[in-house]
Amino acid sequence: MSRARSVSEQLQRAKETALVLSQRAEARPGNYRRWLPPQWAFLTAPEKRLLLRAGNQVYGKTTAGLAKVVDFVEGRGLYTRRQFSGPVEAWIITASWSQSIAIQKKLWAEIDKSKLAAGVIFDDVRGFRGKNPAVRYADGSIIRIKTTQQGGLNLAGATIDAALFDEPPASARIYSEVAKRVLARGGYVWLTLTPINAPVGWLRELTEKGQIRDLHYPLRPEYLIPVGTSEPYQLQDGTICDESWIESVIRDSIPYEVPVVVHGDWECRVLGRIFSAFQAQSHSGPVNLKGRWKLAAGFDYGSKIGKQIGLLLAVDDSGDWPRVVVLGEYVGGENTSSEQDAAAFLRVLARWNVSWNQLNSAWGDRVYIRGAEQKSNKAMAWELARLLKLPDVRRLTPKIRTVKRGAGRGAGSVDLGSRYLHQLLVRPGHFLISSECPFLIEAFQKWNGQDDTYKDHIDALRYALQDYIFARRSHAKAA
Repeated sequence: MSRARSVSEQLQRAKETALVLSQRAEARPGNYRRWLPPQWAFLTAPEKRLLLRAGNQVYGKTTAGLAKVVDFVEGRGLYTRRQFSGPVEAWIITASWSQSIAIQKKLWAEIDKSKLAAGVIFDDVRGFRGKNPAVRYADGSIIRIKTTQQGGLNLAGATIDAALFDEPPASARIYSEVAKRVLARGGYVWLTLTPINAPVGWLRELTEKGQIRDLHYPLRPEYLIPVGTSEPYQLQDGTICDESWIESVIRDSIPYEVPVVVHGDWECRVLGRIFSAFQAQSHSGPVNLKGRWKLAAGFDYGSKIGKQIGLLLAVDDSGDWPRVVVLGEYVGGENTSSEQDAAAFLRVLARWNVSWNQLNSAWGDRVYIRGAEQKSNKAMAWELARLLKLPDVRRLTPKIRTVKRGAGRGAGSVDLGSRYLHQLLVRPGHFLISSECPFLIEAFQKWNGQDDTYKDHIDALRYALQDYIFARRSHAKAA
């Protein structure tokens, strides 16, 4: 046999071996993944009530949780051995449907497709087929995808073997109800989360009592080296996750949130103003707009009855991250009427040669009046229509939409909006407040997280930016 032929055969065998390994890795990815220490500790822990607690978007908490569920349901026994034979049922519980779709994609990548029952279909956009999405196996086992939003968590008569909460349960009651469902068969409840966007005091108490084992991992370099290796983990773009990367993650976070969103601590620590990245000399001053900008208005009706704040913004969203300029503000007193507020805001528009119908969007908090002295979107819209001499308030374009409706607009929306504003501040040239807005400038310099008049100004700004804070764009992940 010639040397050339021998080399050719070796190359062919190498290709065939690589193909087999690739197919095996696709079918059972957990067997071929290099786990980080926090993931490995969670996967191999035997406790039936187990929590993996760490910062947001670090250590792959969700991936580890899904791997533990799939290992259990498929009977692999790599991490959790079944105490009985036969089919099992597990639930994966998420906070919202949009979050559920992202997790279903990760789950689909994790499962062994050769073990599935006929007819299991997955779609990248809609997830698993069916009104109640589930992964069904040929042996009768099943993984159900549940959400606590809009009554999606139906507990009636359920007896299950395992449950995974991805992110904090909405309440202690939901957790306790699910925990009851695994008791009959001696099952498991696992949690992978960052303690934010939901009350977690009850969960902390359970861990301190020893009822749930708490695996807490702050963001440290030693936890970013995969088990069995000596080099730090690398992101898909080649970024090395070392000390300098951790420092960049901290810089991109609001300082008071660092303990929770970076290190997974139980509580944020307010040591001073929220927006410490705000510098008056670079983030405020005269405005000179060039190019094409979209215009937005935001209204907050104040922590004090009768008060109203209106902001006019210009936004250039042609790049990966929008550039935002706050052009003007109006601050109404406790004794001003909705008519006076509307007239004053129209004067703000006139100062910039803008008419109401040139706005691309307008947002406010309350739709209706909740008392004789309360102000609202409806009252403001009615007065604007009258001052603009429109025959009907329905002709007012754009309408003043409420920020109190829609996914993500409830608990946690202040934190989400604040993180978004922080990201604008740390990106040079992306945020500017006109010198004509002294109240908003003062709010950025003094707001410390309290529900006060400074927060009212920040709220008006968040409302004006609703279309961007909640947009499904590439920059949203970084926020």
